[in-house]
Amino acid sequence: MPLPAPISTPPRRTRPRHVAGFTLIELMICISVIGVLSSVAYPAFSSTIATTRRSDALIALMKVQLQQERFRADHPSYGDLAQLGLAATSPARHYRIEMLEHTATGYAVHASAIGSQQRDATCRHLRLSVDGLNVVYASGATDAADNASSVNRRCWSL
Repeated sequence: MPLPAPISTPPRRTRPRHVAGFTLIELMICISVIGVLSSVAYPAFSSTIATTRRSDALIALMKVQLQQERFRADHPSYGDLAQLGLAATSPARHYRIEMLEHTATGYAVHASAIGSQQRDATCRHLRLSVDGLNVVYASGATDAADNASSVNRRCWSL
């Protein structure tokens, strides 16, 4: 009976295996690039968010205007928010709605930013005034709503 053939073993590696991965320097460079990009993008993003949330106030003020005209059709004067059946906050709760005055010939309603929307510095307050056939749209950083007309147009148009 013949002897079995010797089993050949694979040759041993004499070189150490190269481990794939990131070095600490590469990781720090990646984090730095992400930090720079986010610091540039965040202000533009937050401005867009503030503009989008401003539409919440515009919707609430236009709803007040619509309800006032419906109310006035059946009553001798315009009404307050309770008479109109409207809430004192905007639908998404980014603005507080307040009826400043209401008479037989007109009314004034004011929207003030609340919460994180208060960062919208130039358009923090929006005011809609109706006196007879005159409708005035105002905006401002304070309750006075005294922005210049160019800034005012930007606040009221999305």
